[in-house]
Amino acid sequence: MRKSKARQAIIDKAAKLIEKKGYSNLNVNELAYAAKVSVGTLYHHFPKGKIDILAEVMSQRTEWFVSEFNLQLGVEKLLEKGRSLDENLRWIFKKVIELRRHDQQFLLALQIELLSNPKEYNEFVKRYQITDGLQQAMGVLSEVLMKSAKSEIAGLDATRENVDRIQRVVGLLMTYQIIFPHYFGDDDEFVDLASRVFFEILKS
Repeated sequence: MRKSKARQAIIDKAAKLIEKKGYSNLNVNELAYAAKVSVGTLYHHFPKGKIDILAEVMSQRTEWFVSEFNLQLGVEKLLEKGRSLDENLRWIFKKVIELRRHDQQFLLALQIELLSNPKEYNEFVKRYQITDGLQQAMGVLSEVLMKSAKSEIAGLDATRENVDRIQRVVGLLMTYQIIFPHYFGDDDEFVDLASRVFFEILKS
């Protein structure tokens, strides 16, 4: 098996095992067997083991999420519908939850790594330069916000300054709603909460 095929086989099998058994139960020896590679080959491609593999799984799944999100929710598509900022906001939140809930086990795996070793997690993010996909979605939201702000929001400069804070806070809340359904109530209740948080930060 060529290296490139072996590497992708490990990633594909890891994704299936994480979905089936959860990240905490992912065993490197079992993964190597499932991918039909030696343990040595697995560590050759992923020297840090599970965290390296998770990074690649998330990177590929994030690419899918961003592609699908942009296909369904491009900035121009949102603006051409003539909805208010609040309506666009709620639509985006619901769509992110719908699409990203497919990655529930993988987002949970990221939280496991974060809580078990924050320093290693930060290095992990820097090395692979990935996000959980929510940042890309919030980036689309930011564009919509900037284009609609002139007519709906006073203080455009202040709005720009608050975008990063909004992305971090709302993104974190949304991650937990995706991982733990009903953590903040049902999805409609969560969208109400996230919208209130969004506008409170925007006005601060």
